[in-house]
Amino acid sequence: MSKRAMSEILKEMALITLVRPQVIPSSQAASAALLLSHVAWNRANGDEIADAAYRSVLADMEDSKPDFWKELKSNDPDAIIVELIAYKKRHYPQDSRKVVACSTINDKLRVEWID
Repeated sequence: MSKRAMSEILKEMALITLVRPQVIPSSQAASAALLLSHVAWNRANGDEIADAAYRSVLADMEDSKPDFWKELKSNDPDAIIVELIAYKKRHYPQDSRKVVACSTINDKLRVEWID
């Protein structure tokens, strides 16, 4: 049985963080949702990612659009990560792939991973 594409899974996870997932979010909110999904996925698989590794990226997003957090269910990245870890463990408990890169190119999500 083949695994689902990581891009589909991370998009699915990112969407649950949004207040209005049916509405196209700002680029900052979308990027934050994907970044937090990436962090949560790897943490759920036992990879300790230091807060400093992603908090500076979130700070840059806040600098360019301070109110992007209103588009997310919480303005607390730790709370979002906890929710996403639980989601990953509930829906993909056996999937141990590690996400090494996640980005959007020409409005398409690209995720690189290793087993």
